[in-house]
Amino acid sequence: MRAGSWPSVLLTLAFAVIIAACHGKTILLVADIAAAFDVTPAQASWVVSAVAIVAALASPLVNWAVARVGERRAIVFGLLLAASCSYLASHSQSFAGLLALRVIEGAGYISVVLAALALLIHTTQGKRRTSALAFWSVASPLGGAIAIFAVSPYIGNGQWRVAFSGHAVVLLALLLATPLLPSVNLASRSERKPLSRVFDIYTDPSVLRLALAVGAPLTVALGLVAIVPDYLIRQLGVAPATIGVISTLGILSSVLAGLFAGFILNLPRIGPLSVIAGAVVGVSLEIIFFLPGIGTAAAVAIKIVQGFFSSFVVAWVFTSIPKMSRHGDVMGAGGIAEQALYLSMFLGPVLLFPLFALPSKLPFFAALLVANLLPLLLLPLGLRREADPVVAEARPA
Repeated sequence: MRAGSWPSVLLTLAFAVIIAACHGKTILLVADIAAAFDVTPAQASWVVSAVAIVAALASPLVNWAVARVGERRAIVFGLLLAASCSYLASHSQSFAGLLALRVIEGAGYISVVLAALALLIHTTQGKRRTSALAFWSVASPLGGAIAIFAVSPYIGNGQWRVAFSGHAVVLLALLLATPLLPSVNLASRSERKPLSRVFDIYTDPSVLRLALAVGAPLTVALGLVAIVPDYLIRQLGVAPATIGVISTLGILSSVLAGLFAGFILNLPRIGPLSVIAGAVVGVSLEIIFFLPGIGTAAAVAIKIVQGFFSSFVVAWVFTSIPKMSRHGDVMGAGGIAEQALYLSMFLGPVLLFPLFALPSKLPFFAALLVANLLPLLLLPLGLRREADPVVAEARPA
């Protein structure tokens, strides 16, 4: 399989989609795990978040390791580690042991994620890279949606362990496809930095702007994941059983946005204008959803459509990873973007719920407005053509 071809790109994206189930497979199993280990649902919810701890804290170190050993070896290592931990978790006898295995599983998870992202960046250029990175932005939600669908038969019947052992089998089967990936280490010299310089990436203002552009809208989006179901049930009278259907439709809307963005962002003028339109329409619908007097059917439809426009902007942000790396460390920039994503998983509910609970919704609406429009001020929209920094680095002086 030729590196950088569409089959190679789609295979690389498949690794990101399937490994995303490390997080998604536990979302619906919190109550079952709480009952199995006699802990509160709040305590059991750490089973969902634990896998992202390594991703949120150690992305630069993982990127350094990927650059040293090569993308394919890092993917093989990550798959083996995640599969082993998922299998052992299916046999865990203590809640503390389960949490520890989930944290270690997160190390395998982020190893695959960052290595696959590096492969996409290193093996594609120009319009194909833009499309690949736009598709990348929806790999995680797509993997989460598939995981939610796959584990739903095991909810409430004491068979939650099957979800863990089943995912271990899938990850081991995925190893069979790794020989199709490039075997050489594609990291550039600027990306193979010594360990003592791993954290120098945080001194690059453009990379910090990228992190904020990723983190701001996703912190709001992931905070709303916790708020919206409660709002639909308590304020709009939606039956709890239908929340899963609404959530799945919202995820599929986001996936459709990423696929659509992969093509339209390559259009010189239409692409940037569509980003602006997506940001404005997305945040407007987000605010309208919470206005008093909106009917239940209208609110559900608004929420599903809104996910499309907001996710379009997130797709554009991820396509900006190469251009925001001013010193050739594209892997580092991608790692920081992913780190911002996983930090937003922790910060979203913590920051947004207190604002939503205030007597006045104005501070909450202000947070939605700022977070969704901030990326437009932090990243270049591309109204003028810019040289690809990775290609430019490769050119002789």
